[in-house]
Amino acid sequence: MSIIYPLTHLSLALSEWVLISWAIRLWQQSTSLAMIVLPIVLVSISYDNLILSIGSLIGEGELLKTLSMLRFLLHYLVVPLFIVIGVELAHRAAASWVNKIVRVLSWVIALGLAAIDVATHYIGLELVPIEFAGILRYHVANLSGPPIITIVVNLFVLLIGIGIWFRLKWPWLFVGTLVSLIGNAMPSSAVGTLAGSFSELVMAISLLLTEERTQFFLVTQGGTLDFSQARN
Repeated sequence: MSIIYPLTHLSLALSEWVLISWAIRLWQQSTSLAMIVLPIVLVSISYDNLILSIGSLIGEGELLKTLSMLRFLLHYLVVPLFIVIGVELAHRAAASWVNKIVRVLSWVIALGLAAIDVATHYIGLELVPIEFAGILRYHVANLSGPPIITIVVNLFVLLIGIGIWFRLKWPWLFVGTLVSLIGNAMPSSAVGTLAGSFSELVMAISLLLTEERTQFFLVTQGGTLDFSQARN
């Protein structure tokens, strides 16, 4: 058990780089803004898994604590970007409610939530070492309650997933986001870090598959893969 958790986190970190290359390929096919933002999120998630996987090798001390501070900062900054990705996918699925104002507003909301998270959770952040199933990591001291902003972001994308499900007959964004919502709501102090990390991988895969679905949708609707005209 002591080696399974670190190796699994390392496998997740490497898998996320495969997903980054997948997202870049999809962007090259369509110039989808969602596929520009998603790699940014995946880099952060991959770093998170990497630090979790090697924490025991680094050992308790300032180095691991500093790397963990960066891990938390990246998390607070990039998780709200899932809102932008979800709105862009809805836009590409030709959802009538997604106009230019909504697309700009998604960035305003995402950046605003990131600023709130940094101001309320990162500034003055105190970390304490904790060990679970062979993983040594730094944990927020006196943490109380679930990650509210992460759950709010997941709920928002979940609603978009429902809309895409009805519009494109494609349930997988909803399913992937639901898995992420459940995984992030589970307390890491009780179940460890794998549940949340694995659920984020599942959500990222569902976003990539949904992008592929929207590309197919645009082809069938427009007859050609002309994204300069087909609501890109």
